[in-house]
Amino acid sequence: MAGRVAHFDPRTVRQRYDLMGRSRVHVPMVVDVERRTFLWTDLHLPPSEGHHSVSRHIDELGRAGRDLYQYFSAGRTTLWNPAVWHAAARTDEVAVSRRHGLVRYRRGAGEDTAAFARRIRTLRTPDAEEPHGTESGDGDGVAAVERAAAGKRVLLAVVNGDAAPEKVSGTVYRLLPGPVDGCGLDRVAAGDLVASLG
Repeated sequence: MAGRVAHFDPRTVRQRYDLMGRSRVHVPMVVDVERRTFLWTDLHLPPSEGHHSVSRHIDELGRAGRDLYQYFSAGRTTLWNPAVWHAAARTDEVAVSRRHGLVRYRRGAGEDTAAFARRIRTLRTPDAEEPHGTESGDGDGVAAVERAAAGKRVLLAVVNGDAAPEKVSGTVYRLLPGPVDGCGLDRVAAGDLVASLG
């Protein structure tokens, strides 16, 4: 690809795939080269099925990849959904950090929880948008999250635990660890987020 200078550095991977264990056949991810997308599958196939020879079982492995892509890209619920449902049920104001900036949602007069959650989940019609860097000039989404949460009781649901708001209380769900683990929030796991809905 002409003009590309980026390269893959395996030392920068935060979520590594462990090839240790009893399985003999591992499909850690499915890569769609044409669309330039990938799907983490963490799939372990039994060696008794004979899939350990890629060249002999390329059709079966290809079918498994297509089936996994179809299954997981068909609009399945992700952890984004329970995080939104919790936020919409707990408060009238929600801030969502996006790549370009912070978007804020306020429950409208007469807007029920389901409608509020739908508006947040689909990222439609925010009540305010703050591009990253407008307040401090830092251009940093982490700093924006820290400012939005500082001094408040929050439910913080994040992928990376990089933000550590000051004087904050409440709950945090984070996929990857980071400074948020030490800022005084009660940490919950993915299962806790889902279980507490019902």
